[in-house]
Amino acid sequence: MARRVSAPALAFRAMQTTDLALVEVWLREPRVARWYLAGSTMERELEELRAAMSGDEPTHALIVLRGGTPIGWCQWYLCADHPDHADAIGAQPGDIGLDYALGEPASIGHGTGTAMIAALVAHIRQRHPAAGLMADPEASNVASRRVLEKNGFELLREGPVRSELVDATMAVYRLAPPTVN
Repeated sequence: MARRVSAPALAFRAMQTTDLALVEVWLREPRVARWYLAGSTMERELEELRAAMSGDEPTHALIVLRGGTPIGWCQWYLCADHPDHADAIGAQPGDIGLDYALGEPASIGHGTGTAMIAALVAHIRQRHPAAGLMADPEASNVASRRVLEKNGFELLREGPVRSELVDATMAVYRLAPPTVN
């Protein structure tokens, strides 16, 4: 019987300016650019991350690490800090929005995306234990939707989201706050 070797756990660290060169490499990957640069530009995405790192934007930008090696990035924010987007996706008071991407091609297709979302949920819940969590990938992004669903996110609706930079159909998901017994 083959012994299953477990992969190193995922961890997060605050994104630093020096990480932007790596994020740029990842954004050039066609499978990442397809979702992140639709309706945007490389410069805009990097500038938004710079603003988050400097504190000019109320978003928490994180590098995803596996065994100490960067493999992707994610970010989270209080939906209330972006009221137009919160209204457009139907966020409830106290909800937190999240975005994510695996950058390293070798991390795709091995359950890493699912593990990344589970770790991100745990990370956010340590800071905001009663928050609902929202994500709104393009409806055609099947892999992104699958990792959300595997982590208990429920589809609220599919349709346009007026605050998004693309006219694509979006899939709006929410993970309800934990119930208190």
